[in-house]
Amino acid sequence: MQRIAQVLINITTKNINKAFSYSIPDHLDYVDAGWRVLVPFGNRKLEGFVIDIIIEEDSNRIELKPIIDILDNDKWFDEHMMHTARWISEYYLCNLVDAMRLFIPGKSGVKSVVAYSVEMEVDTETTLVALSAKYPEYSQVLSYIETHSPILSVKLEKKFGPSVLKAIRYLVRNKIIIAESIAKKMGTHRYKTIMSLLMDAEATREQISKLAKKPAQCRLLQYLIDHGQLASDELKKSNTSHETVKKLVQDGLIKLEKVQVVRDSYADICKAKNDISLTAEQQQVLEKIMPKMEARKFQSFLLHGITGSGKTQVYIEAVAAARQKNRQAIVLVPEIALTSQIVSRFKARFGDDVVVMHSKLSTGERYDAWQRLRGKQAGIVIGARSAIFAPLPDVGIIIMDEEHEFTYKQEETPRYHTRQVAITRATLSGAVVIMGSATPAIETYFQTQMGQHTLLLMSKRIANANLPAVTIVDMREELRKKRRSVISLPLQELLQETISRGEQAIILLNRRGYATFVMCRECGHIVRCKHCDISLVYHSVGKKLKCHYCQCIETVPDICPECNSRYIRFFGTGTQKLQEEIVTLFPHIRVVRMDQDTTGGRMAYDRILEAFAKGEYDLLLGTQMVAKGHDVKNVTAVGIIAADSILNLPDFRAAERVYALLTQAAGRAGRGDKAGKVVVQTYNPEHYAVQAGANQDYQSFYESEIVYRKALCYPPYGQIIKLTVQAKEESMARNQAEQIIKELRSLMAESKTVEIIGPFPAPIAKVNDIFRMNIIIKAKDLTNVRAYITSMGLTIRPDVMIDVEPVSIM
Repeated sequence: MQRIAQVLINITTKNINKAFSYSIPDHLDYVDAGWRVLVPFGNRKLEGFVIDIIIEEDSNRIELKPIIDILDNDKWFDEHMMHTARWISEYYLCNLVDAMRLFIPGKSGVKSVVAYSVEMEVDTETTLVALSAKYPEYSQVLSYIETHSPILSVKLEKKFGPSVLKAIRYLVRNKIIIAESIAKKMGTHRYKTIMSLLMDAEATREQISKLAKKPAQCRLLQYLIDHGQLASDELKKSNTSHETVKKLVQDGLIKLEKVQVVRDSYADICKAKNDISLTAEQQQVLEKIMPKMEARKFQSFLLHGITGSGKTQVYIEAVAAARQKNRQAIVLVPEIALTSQIVSRFKARFGDDVVVMHSKLSTGERYDAWQRLRGKQAGIVIGARSAIFAPLPDVGIIIMDEEHEFTYKQEETPRYHTRQVAITRATLSGAVVIMGSATPAIETYFQTQMGQHTLLLMSKRIANANLPAVTIVDMREELRKKRRSVISLPLQELLQETISRGEQAIILLNRRGYATFVMCRECGHIVRCKHCDISLVYHSVGKKLKCHYCQCIETVPDICPECNSRYIRFFGTGTQKLQEEIVTLFPHIRVVRMDQDTTGGRMAYDRILEAFAKGEYDLLLGTQMVAKGHDVKNVTAVGIIAADSILNLPDFRAAERVYALLTQAAGRAGRGDKAGKVVVQTYNPEHYAVQAGANQDYQSFYESEIVYRKALCYPPYGQIIKLTVQAKEESMARNQAEQIIKELRSLMAESKTVEIIGPFPAPIAKVNDIFRMNIIIKAKDLTNVRAYITSMGLTIRPDVMIDVEPVSIM
C-alpha cells in the first residue's frame, strides 16, 4: 500500500492547472492535505501544496518521485482555508494554485536557485595542477568551490568579483563542476545574539578587579552589570569588540544566546489610552451586533454612518467582545495610507495582540506576522485586502472599513473582491461581518434592502459636531469672469482665512504629476507612450515624461517630433503643478504633497500624515488617498479640484465614484470642535452625484442611481464578466475576441437573459506593446456563463484575462 500526494506546484504558469502525483516517504507519513512541501519538478525543486491523498493498494504498480521535504512544522492550510481557496477558484475562474497562493506571505515559500559543486568523477588534485599552469585564476575558483560546495554564484561573485562568471562558464563547459537547482526557503526567522553574565553582579565585580589591565573586558562586564544584557550588534554601546566578547565567553564570564527578532515596522506605534464614553447611537449599534457574536452564527451588517460618527470605536468594542471569547478578528482598510491611524487606536486598546499586514511590508515582516498569528501569539490582524487571508483558526469578526472602496478588488489574478471573500470566510467560521461606510456601495445597500445584510445607522457626528458647510463653484463662471487659475477665487479666500487662523486645510486633485499631457500648439500632436496607448505625464521633479502604465520614462522634447515646431506646451494640472501654484499664491504656506510619487518608500504615508497631524504643515495636497479616513481635528477646510472629472469616464460606476469621493473628502473637515467648510469645484454642478455629494445625502443619490442601474441591467440588477483578449498585433486581438464571442453565442443561443457586448478596444487599448480587446457579458446570474467559459478553456489561456464582477468595465 502506498500513500500518494496530489500536489499543486506553486508556479504562475496559467496553462498548468492540474495536480501532480508524488509518493510520500515513510518519514513523512503524517503529511496530509493542507501541507506545503518541497518537490522535484523537472530539474528544479519547487514548493507544492498538497490538496489530496490517494491510497494505492498495489505499491509496485506505479513509480513516482518522492516528496523531498516539508516547509513547515505543521499543516499550513486548514479546512476553512482550503474551502475558501476552492470557492475563489470556482467563483473567479482562476487556477486553484493561484487562489491558494493568497494564503501564504509572499508569492512562494521557496526560491529555486543554482548552486555549483565539483563533478564527482573529477580528480580535483590533478585538475588543479593543470588549471594552475594554464588558468591560475580558474584554479582558485575551483579550489574554493571544492571546499564550500554547493555554493551559490552570488557568493562566488562576492568572493572573486564579477569576472568569476567567466571561470564558472569554463568549468561547467569542461564538466569540471556541475550546476544544480537547490531550494532556498524564503520565509525564515531572524535571530540576534544576546550576551549576559554567567555570574551574579557581586561575583562579576570581583572578576573585574582581577582584569584591571584589560579595560575593554572590564567595560563590557560593567555594562552587563548595569544593563543586564547586550545584543551583539550593539557592541558600540559598550565601546568593545567581538574579540573581547569571544575572550569573555572562553573564560566563562559571559554567555551568548540566540533569540528570535520579530520584524514589525508598527512596533512603536501606540496611542495613549483614552477613556471613551460611547454615544447613544454607538451603544444601540453594538446592542444589535453582540447577540449575533454570542450565537457564533454568520451575520453580516452594513454600518452606514456619516463621516465623523465614530464607526472606529464601534469596531474596537466589537473586536474586544470577540477577543473576550478567545476568537480572532480581521480589520480591513482599503488603503495602506489608512493603516497607521487605525493601528494606533487598536494598539492603545489591545497592545501586542495586534499585528499588521500589507504589501508594503518586507517579506520578513509579513512572515513574522503570519507566524505570530499561526502560533496564537496575537489575535487581531489589521491590514489592506490581503489581510483577509490571515491564518486564523477561529475568526469571530471581520470588519471592512470604507467597504465601498474599489481598492478592495484585486486587479490581477486572481481578481477577487475582498467583500465576497470576507463573507465566505465568516460563513464558514460562524463569524460576524461589519461593513462600514458613509457612502456604501450601491450593491451593498441594495442587498441590505433585500434583507441580505442588517442595516445599522449612525446619523450624528461625535459630540454633535456639525457636518461642514459646502460651497459648489461652477468653474464655467470662473472662466467667464476671466479667472483662469486652477484654484477658484472662493477656494483662495477659504485657504487665506483658514491659514490665517492657524488652522489646516486639505486639497484633493485626482491627478498626479505636473501636467496631464504635453502638446504641440502648432500641429496638435500629443506626446504619447511608445508602448501604451496613453499620453505621457510630465513630472517637474527630474523634468521627465512618465507613463503611468508601463512606467517608461522619456525626456521632454525641445521641438515637436511631428512638425519640428518649438511650441511645445504643458496642458492640464497635476499635483506637482498645483503645489507650485499654491506656493505662488501663498508664499509663506507650508505644503506637503501626498501621491504615488511621494509615497513610494515604506512607511512614507505614515511619515507624511504624522507630520501633518503634528501641525508641521498647513496644507495637505494630494490625490484621492488624502480623502479617506484621516482624522485631524485642526483641519477645517477642504478644497476639491476637478470634482467631476471621473464623470467623463466610460464606466457605469463613474457617478458612484464621484459621490463617494466628494462625501469622503468633505468629511475630513470640521471633525473637531471647529466648524468646517468645503469648496467643490466642478464643471457639472447640476449632476445628481455632485449635488448629493455636496449635501452628504446618500439616500437621494441612491434613488437616482438605482433607476439608471435597473434600466441598463447593471449591478445590482445584473452581473458582469469582463474578458480582455491580449495580443501583440491589434488585428490578432480583435480576431481572437470575435472568435470567442462567436463560440459563446453558439453555446448560449437559447439563453434570453445573457447579453454579450463587443469586442471593443479597451479604453487604454495598448499597454506594454500589447493590444487589448474587451468583451462584456451581462447576465441575471453568472452560474451558467462560468460553466461555458470553463468548457471553452478560456480559464487557462494566457492571452485571456477574466474579471468576474469587475469594479470597472474600462
